[in-house]
Amino acid sequence: MSFKNSFIDFSTATGNRTPIPALRTRRPKPLDDSGFLDTIAQIMSLFNTMESKKTIVFLHGWGNSSQVFIPLSYYLKNDFFIFAPDLPGFGKFPIEKPMALKDYVDFIYKFLKENQIEKPIIVGHSFGGAIAAKLAILHPDIISKLILVSASAIRESNFKIKVTEKSAKIIKKILPKKAQQFILKFLGLDNTDYARIQNPYLKETFKIVIKENLAPKLQFIKIPTLVIWGEKDTETPLKEGELIAKLIPGSKLLVIKNTGHHVFLEKPDEFIKIIKEFISL
Repeated sequence: MSFKNSFIDFSTATGNRTPIPALRTRRPKPLDDSGFLDTIAQIMSLFNTMESKKTIVFLHGWGNSSQVFIPLSYYLKNDFFIFAPDLPGFGKFPIEKPMALKDYVDFIYKFLKENQIEKPIIVGHSFGGAIAAKLAILHPDIISKLILVSASAIRESNFKIKVTEKSAKIIKKILPKKAQQFILKFLGLDNTDYARIQNPYLKETFKIVIKENLAPKLQFIKIPTLVIWGEKDTETPLKEGELIAKLIPGSKLLVIKNTGHHVFLEKPDEFIKIIKEFISL
């Protein structure tokens, strides 16, 4: 498994990392023009800057990629080292087999180890929030803080998924492609996550991950956790955020008014203020 060109590191442009010139934050330059550290003050400045910066790892949602965090990272790049990997099946990282939620957790665990990222703040949105929550359950020692944003960690019913899957199979057997699309749209089944999936591995993955309800295990998350939700989120309703905050010991729920599922894009200023305050505690 190679992470080459499959994630964005907004901290540096070295190695195999995708260059984003306008958004990249370089680490402090430790050498003077002659190539030698020339003053104690320069050394102290370097170490103070390095120690004061914490690392944030963003995990995107289903159907998105690391690119969704570019606007947000622009406002955070001067204060944090930021990484955003593409999850398998999305962005630039291919999926090679059907995966369970645990497989995605293993993927992120390996990503952190291979990139020598220690004790980061993990920010997971939607499906990325489910991965982040399970990572915190299985590997609490490698995370400093957890931020769950409209996390898909509660799976109460997959009835609509089952209906969509069975309907799509029947329609594909008896109708031509153009007619299939029309009927699915007429029935309101064309805009579900499952209906939009083309890759067969990803389609199987969706069926696997949709079955895993993390509610019974959220009580085992012991690291500092912040839950952020959009007041008008229809994809992951606010009641799920309330339940997640209730189940995770010591966690706090903050609701951003008049926002939906992508709260960090809808009100970035308020979102950034909230996570900065939480990280500084």
